[in-house]
Amino acid sequence: MIGGIPARAIFGVPMQAQMLIALSAGSLKGMLTRAKAPLALADLPVHAREQLDFRGINLPTDMLAGRTLADLDRLRDRADRVACPVLMLVETEGMDLAGADARQTAALDRLRKLATAANRLGAPFVGVRLLGVDSPERMERAAKGIRAALGEMDRWEVNLLLQPSGGLLERGEPLVDLVKKVGGFRIGALPSFMHAHESGDLRDMLRRLAPYAQAMIAQVKGFTAAGKHMDWSLEQCIEVLRAVGYGNMLSLEYVGKGDGTKSLEQARDALQEALKAIEALEAEPEEEEAA
Repeated sequence: MIGGIPARAIFGVPMQAQMLIALSAGSLKGMLTRAKAPLALADLPVHAREQLDFRGINLPTDMLAGRTLADLDRLRDRADRVACPVLMLVETEGMDLAGADARQTAALDRLRKLATAANRLGAPFVGVRLLGVDSPERMERAAKGIRAALGEMDRWEVNLLLQPSGGLLERGEPLVDLVKKVGGFRIGALPSFMHAHESGDLRDMLRRLAPYAQAMIAQVKGFTAAGKHMDWSLEQCIEVLRAVGYGNMLSLEYVGKGDGTKSLEQARDALQEALKAIEALEAEPEEEEAA
């Protein structure tokens, strides 16, 4: 169990698994800074669970700036109480594990702090963007740095997830190669719907990265009057993920303008409906055989 949720709902599982749909707390950042009745950090899980019906949240690190350990403990306690745990901490700034010694040392120190904070929050994942991986030599140096970081992150039982992030890692295959080069079960990919769309071949990018992903960011831009998601099809994304057996977490993140509450609710419902439709199709052969 992780934060009250069965581990099979979070980690890789057979094709019939139900994906866990979580909420990126960054989507609600405006509610914490609004002039009237701002939402307290510790109330984020309560709002996500009771008002938006999500069963987990993910936190960008800029939302924790200036917070104390007591604040993190309070957040975890509230999250556990309402069965809406913090599942992932996502570093807002990119980090350089492939550059000069001083830069790599600073990045390793930052990863240690992130792992400590994630452990304090009860989050099993830390997501990062690596900078400067633009040659095979820098790929090797990044892999060496990640191995060093994982040696310490393992004691906190925290997994490191790599986002597509420019340079070689903007493409699917090199990111997969880096995950393989590092090796072990504490390293994985953190793809996103938006990156797959912007690659020019959404289906191919998701097919390449999903088998190595322990979590995925599902960006939400907004919906047309006809109820279709703008720019990319959420249903198509789910179709591809189910086809390759993806059964891990989806983190909904609003990237449109203004209050995204309605769009997040629409996206949550659309994803759930798409999952139900595909699961019904997957179950048909078994039902026919049983008959």
